[in-house]
Amino acid sequence: MTLTLLPNWLPIIYLAVHTLFVLLSSFTLSKKVRIAIINLVVATGFLALVHWAPLFLERAVPGVVFICLWSPIIFFWAGYLWAGQTLTAIHPSGTTYDRQIIAIEKWLFRQPSLWMSKSRSRWLTETMHFFYASYYAYTPILGIYLYDQKRFLEFEAMSFAVLFGYLVSYSFFAITPVLGPRWSLVEADLLSTSEQRLDGYWITGLMNKVMYQGLAHKGGAMPSSHSSTALVFLVWGWKIWGFEGALLTGILVVGMWSGSVYGRYHFLTDVVIGAAIGLAGIFLADMLILKGDVANLVMSTPSEYLTLVES
Repeated sequence: MTLTLLPNWLPIIYLAVHTLFVLLSSFTLSKKVRIAIINLVVATGFLALVHWAPLFLERAVPGVVFICLWSPIIFFWAGYLWAGQTLTAIHPSGTTYDRQIIAIEKWLFRQPSLWMSKSRSRWLTETMHFFYASYYAYTPILGIYLYDQKRFLEFEAMSFAVLFGYLVSYSFFAITPVLGPRWSLVEADLLSTSEQRLDGYWITGLMNKVMYQGLAHKGGAMPSSHSSTALVFLVWGWKIWGFEGALLTGILVVGMWSGSVYGRYHFLTDVVIGAAIGLAGIFLADMLILKGDVANLVMSTPSEYLTLVES
């Protein structure tokens, strides 16, 4: 069995970038050393996997395919927390680009983060949060299906595109710190604190806990890794399941993009840039892993696409 193992290089690249940010930061020397050592150990583990996996795959060692395919995805899911270490590594604490984005949003879009949820109801808010929360199922749905079908090369292409979005997004959190509209619109006196959190039902309450009291970073809104992953989900839904798949994934993805702006978790600018990163990841993955003509891979029908992949 042959795997490209290219997705397994992305954690190594991100750990190198993360370490560089840490070394350039004003952290204490002991903190820099501790983070650098952790990054080196994890990167060494992925390097060892890349080096030894072909031998284990040749011998059909049980579980190796699963580890090769899923370990970089699990890394970047956990890596979101690790990205929090570099939010203030480049810029002083309190530095954000929200004011500039608010000005852009006003000029281009008339502040959708404000008007989208002005005339709201609890059920509309709950629906928008359902779509927003659907993001967490996108990669598992694609990954489990492709893994079950033993379409491992396609699994790698899909995961590479998703993880490329994480790599770029996590890196730019440190370079372009953005709080997001739920915080910055209040600070700019465009939104009252009483309107900061939206009222809904169970899903809304859960998302409020995650976003205000949970794991969400205050300063990691630009670009939107949610949006890059959603673009991959939309395109791969069409590649795998055809028009019906594209219709279903399209409803979820458009709903998720709308919900992220409606809930004031992202500016529309974050969403657009995130989606562009997702598209770039798809092109890069097709070119490096599937080794077909990029335009044909993206524009072909599902049957034509599978023929190109198999060739």
